[in-house]
Amino acid sequence: MFDKNNDILIAISGGKDSMSITKALKDMGYTITALHINTGIKDISKKSQEIVQVFCKKENIPLKIIELYAELNASLEELSKVSRRPVCSVCGMLRRYLLNRESNNRIIVTGHTLNDEVSFILKNMLFWNDELLSKTYPVLYEREGLSRKVKPLCLITEEETRYFCKISNIHYIDESCLHKSEVYEVFKNAVKQFNENFPGSIIGFYKGFLNRVGTFYSETDKDVPPQKCQICGYPTTGLVCSFCRLKEKLLQYKHG
Repeated sequence: MFDKNNDILIAISGGKDSMSITKALKDMGYTITALHINTGIKDISKKSQEIVQVFCKKENIPLKIIELYAELNASLEELSKVSRRPVCSVCGMLRRYLLNRESNNRIIVTGHTLNDEVSFILKNMLFWNDELLSKTYPVLYEREGLSRKVKPLCLITEEETRYFCKISNIHYIDESCLHKSEVYEVFKNAVKQFNENFPGSIIGFYKGFLNRVGTFYSETDKDVPPQKCQICGYPTTGLVCSFCRLKEKLLQYKHG
């Protein structure tokens, strides 16, 4: 995934998973910078930012904060209305774009756990979303316009990150987002039940998927789209990337 010669940018939300991996990598001596994206969702965003700031100051970790509203001069709710996409979907797209933009070729680390990965795979297998399944790996290597993305917690359960925070005396935000995907939560709850009723089942499933995904999807399925956004240069399947299209739609919406 990476070594101590690499510079690392960690996406830190204030939740137990991202706080755990940030603390672990810092204690192991990696060169890290934390990036927190304030989504502007009522009190939960304010609390999350405060928790992250206190934590990073205590651990002496460089921290950059991005205000999502300042990027587009609109709230997530407004952006959802303009794009006709769920808030959760818009938020995810914006986070991915901003993380890559801010990475400056550093390795991007996220706090996705085993529960997250298995839930994601099951959801997309049920609806056969081949594009997303073909890119479900612990490491997505850097390519033109995209920094390397890694998930060091992909074999660690949410229960384990919770215990890690407890024994490390890490305070984290434990509130759910107001706009969380109800469909995704169904799969998260199902995965939790699977692992409780059949201990070890989800890690076996995940490793089995990784062993077989190369058979299901060829290398060409994972290629970076050949085009660059005409506005910002971000890799895209069309002439303009999702981020810039959203900015254009927002301008049209505000100015009629």
